[in-house]
Amino acid sequence: MSETRNLFRNTAAQSLPIATTSLFGLILAPIMLSRLGLAQFGVWAVTGALAQYARLLDLGITNSISRFVALYDAEGDRRAIEETIAIGVIAASAAGLLAVIAAVLAAPLVQDVLGVISVGEMRVVLVSAAGITASYLIAAVIGAIPIGLREMAPPNVAATVGNVVNFIFSLGALAFSTSLGVYALANLAAGIIGLALAIFALLWVWTAPFLRRPSGGRSRAIVGFGLKSQLVTVAQLVNAQTDKLIIAAMLGPRTAGAYELGNRVVQGVFSIGVLSISALIPTATADLVKRGREVIVEYLERYTIRSLGMALPLFGAVCVSAPYLLQAWLGEIPEDSVAIIVLLSFAFAVNMSTGVAMTLVVADGAPGLVAQMAGVLVVLNVGATLIAAPIFGLWGVLVATAVAQVVTSAAFLVRFHRRYSLGMGPFLEAVAKPAAVTVGLAVPYGVWYLTGASAPDGRFLALIGLALTGGVYFVCCWLLESRWEMLPDRLSFGSVRRRVVRARSSTA
Repeated sequence: MSETRNLFRNTAAQSLPIATTSLFGLILAPIMLSRLGLAQFGVWAVTGALAQYARLLDLGITNSISRFVALYDAEGDRRAIEETIAIGVIAASAAGLLAVIAAVLAAPLVQDVLGVISVGEMRVVLVSAAGITASYLIAAVIGAIPIGLREMAPPNVAATVGNVVNFIFSLGALAFSTSLGVYALANLAAGIIGLALAIFALLWVWTAPFLRRPSGGRSRAIVGFGLKSQLVTVAQLVNAQTDKLIIAAMLGPRTAGAYELGNRVVQGVFSIGVLSISALIPTATADLVKRGREVIVEYLERYTIRSLGMALPLFGAVCVSAPYLLQAWLGEIPEDSVAIIVLLSFAFAVNMSTGVAMTLVVADGAPGLVAQMAGVLVVLNVGATLIAAPIFGLWGVLVATAVAQVVTSAAFLVRFHRRYSLGMGPFLEAVAKPAAVTVGLAVPYGVWYLTGASAPDGRFLALIGLALTGGVYFVCCWLLESRWEMLPDRLSFGSVRRRVVRARSSTA
């Protein structure tokens, strides 16, 4: 029980930077559109996607560090932790340097494809994006120590403060200039401050020495694990970023900007949805060392239904309220944006259904299975998108993304259950319950829109409509899932009501 409470506290800590990133991104989007225009917004989306790909240069080591820290901590091997962090710092620094060099050299080519801004300003934007990537990678390695030790509050508080700094710097840049280059430099400055905050959080929870020269065996083990898990990162980037690059190249930066608006909404929901499993890898890794593979069955059943119980209603709420949400957020409903939100929500919801299983495989030290399926997803998604985009335009991109996700998720689940000799029944039941609530409550809204209902022009009325559609829908899902025990206990209606009653009693 204490381990469960600790996992909940760590998950709550992990939610701070994720929630603020999503919130600030939603707030900044209409301001960026107003100050920079849709074309420059599209350029920023594309350069951001390129920067995300630059993170692959670390060979997957950065994302693997917290797992190894948790493993060696459970074994009581401090020396191994120090060697692991040294490997991570080397990989992150090398990746950041290569990203900056690539940004300098690629500026003319990117400007030739996208246009909109000059070569000089494009170089500033790309180098800034590469610098942000370098800062993020090094900060991620530093933050992996307390995260691997399951002391997640300090690094996540630091990351949250870094997000606030980034938000303030972004607002300042947009207030004083309509140049994308100025906005990029402001974000770079915020990234450097975020790195300093990560170092301070490390000093708060851990003492020197921090690094130790790694042995050859340790290096090979961590690099090998990172390379296998890297395909998972590639697949995530394909889902989140590659479509923007293809759209920009084939359909133009304005269409890429419109796609980014819908994608930003869905990514925000997805980020919130994964909070329920964000702290699972180091916790499950340590538990596997202590208790063995019985952890796999226990965690799979418990956390699949709870993670989907949190995530699916969020996707559903965004879909049923999409016209009102866009009108209230942007003051307009960009063409095809509602369809983008609905289809991407479906694709990411399917991805969420495999989240716990994939996390457990990685925690068990076998990322190869996840990597293989991620490789299949990359081939399917990119191949289908390149074929469909010239023929069907934006719709082809969306449908290709959704179909690729469904096929690879199904294939992974079959292999996962075979690996651990599990029946599919408990998993299907864990998925079916929250899915039934989510889809069942959405049907009346779908019928209502088919009758011709649409969002009003004004933002105030759209906000009211947002509350009456997405708000009411989400509350109904919450009540039903609480009644049928699909949510973490602390988030259920009964638990929240008891805490409210106690709080009122203590103040009376």
